[in-house]
Amino acid sequence: MSKRLSKKSKKLRKMGMGSGVDYKPYITTSEFNSQGTTSVIRDWKTGRGVHCLSQGEMLLYYILRWDDTNIDIQEQFPLDFESTCSVAVSMNIHPPKDTMTTDMVVTKTNGDIIAYSVKASNNLNRRQLELLCIEKQYWLNKGAAYHLIYKNDLNKILASNIRLVTEFYDSSYVFDTISAIKHKIAIKEISIDMESQLIDTGTLLSLLPMLTDINQRR
Repeated sequence: MSKRLSKKSKKLRKMGMGSGVDYKPYITTSEFNSQGTTSVIRDWKTGRGVHCLSQGEMLLYYILRWDDTNIDIQEQFPLDFESTCSVAVSMNIHPPKDTMTTDMVVTKTNGDIIAYSVKASNNLNRRQLELLCIEKQYWLNKGAAYHLIYKNDLNKILASNIRLVTEFYDSSYVFDTISAIKHKIAIKEISIDMESQLIDTGTLLSLLPMLTDINQRR
């Protein structure tokens, strides 16, 4: 069984600190009990391992990272304990017993901050709802936007296609025509519908004239 690290250990390891490639999540997959739902995916832009504790988080991460106006995404981001307790008291809610975290905290190119919580469904108990209220008010107090996302509302086709093409974001991984086309899609030199149907070999081959044209113009 996995074991959560103490607050002291997390502080020493600078977990929940940093940004970009240097960010370390406050909770890692190795600490999480439900190993079957966790995953560590590679940020194709920085190479950092991103710790997702559910399939919903994984889907959201791909979709958020695909948006180039999102310049940084910090998963399992810790909230200041004293602040969350103060928020709870102000809302007449029982305070949290430990450090709360937000699933994804996004920094936009204009400096705006958007916090996201991901839930498998809206079938939540009273305490879960209370904690979400604390989390939302915490971010609103900081002038940040807050969104609660349900897994079923995420576009699985889009996330799958993003995962497919970003495996070849780094041109050094390109080894044939198909991977070359995926690379051009990943770096957005070739634009196709990513949201309505899964990309297959036939679709990729139909883009060969575009790849040829791009190469000839270089």
